[in-house]
Amino acid sequence: MNLANHLDGNHDLAAMKRGFTEPVFGAQQVFRQLLDAMALPGRVHELAAVDSGVQLPTKAFGLAMTLSLLTLLDAESPLHLAAELGSKAAAAYFRFHCGAKLAEPGLAQFTAVQAADLATPNLGTPIWQALPLGSDEQPQLGGTLLLEVSGLDEKQALAGAALLTLRGPGIASEQTLAVQGLPPEFWRWRQALLPAFPRGIELMLCCGSRLAAIPRSTLITLES
Repeated sequence: MNLANHLDGNHDLAAMKRGFTEPVFGAQQVFRQLLDAMALPGRVHELAAVDSGVQLPTKAFGLAMTLSLLTLLDAESPLHLAAELGSKAAAAYFRFHCGAKLAEPGLAQFTAVQAADLATPNLGTPIWQALPLGSDEQPQLGGTLLLEVSGLDEKQALAGAALLTLRGPGIASEQTLAVQGLPPEFWRWRQALLPAFPRGIELMLCCGSRLAAIPRSTLITLES
């Protein structure tokens, strides 16, 4: 995909899907939800009621991922849209509503991808291994990975899902989270990052209108 995509004439503007009905108010609502999600790792938050006027950029996007990106992105936050999410229409949507510029994964502050694309075997390096981790001096330069997963539940097991036990800041004892659709290699990679803290990534798991966050400080035990 050409990383220099621009809106092209009146046809693109006429076809542009709507973002927030009231951008400031809508972004504030979602931002509070995202703060809560980061403060309470593994807790599932429902974003369906935030703004009924938002239209998804393409059918590949879920509502929680769309709302999160509309809230987090601006002209100073490079974005990578991977595989099925990386259409010209999606790039134009976030450029129009947020001023976001596209970048390769290693240079992107935010990377969005469908879990199904991560689970597809390929000969290349997995995209998660290309994400910036920041440095000990500037850990804030580590990326945020938004994943559209096929199932997400903190209260019950899901068929074929990875069952995670989470511990760390924001969790009184432990928090369980079932996540469908991600390969075991991803979770092993995420577990291996913990000794590098404060370097690492922030993880936002999206499933339709639902979202759960796993900050870089969270210890993950993979139960299945």
